[in-house]
Amino acid sequence: MKKLLKIILATFACLLILSACGKQQQSDENKKPLKVPSLSSAFDTSGISLQKYDNIKVSTNQLKGGSSKDNLMKSLGKPYHTSDTKLTNNQNAKEYTWHLGNDAKIKYIFAIVYKDKILSKGYQQNTSSKLVKKQTINDLKKGTSYNEVINKLGSPLAEQISDGVQFLTYQNDQNGNAVNLTFKNNNLDNKKFTKLNG
Repeated sequence: MKKLLKIILATFACLLILSACGKQQQSDENKKPLKVPSLSSAFDTSGISLQKYDNIKVSTNQLKGGSSKDNLMKSLGKPYHTSDTKLTNNQNAKEYTWHLGNDAKIKYIFAIVYKDKILSKGYQQNTSSKLVKKQTINDLKKGTSYNEVINKLGSPLAEQISDGVQFLTYQNDQNGNAVNLTFKNNNLDNKKFTKLNG
């Protein structure tokens, strides 16, 4: 009888151990880290991509060419924010902003619309993908093409494009020193060193 009791107790103990092992394995599986999307995929899942941004064409100040408001909305979807703005000629226009969130590479995209035409567009990154040394900026010659600068320095921290004029901002160091590059007719026209807002 004692022998039978020992066998039953031993069997019961084994079942408890196996049961505990099963629960431990199950809880370990539940503790597996969630797959976090990369910056690029987080950017893509928002429905907005740099390709879509690049496809937005800016019209001239005479409203020739460029994308329409309808094309803009079809491409980027409903904006996060809409506000009234004034143009340099004191005419009323609308500014539309799309926020992409803290996990996306791009912080926001904006476009200014006047009489159904895109007069200006731009974007800002959440973080600078690359710091550009001041000396590298100093080495850029006036007249260097927009494409040459992009190829040499990479994507800017921020960009704005209006009729025949492009503005690029690059960060120089971790202290917030930066440079604004102005292009006219796709050629570098001016360099201005500045400080990023805190």
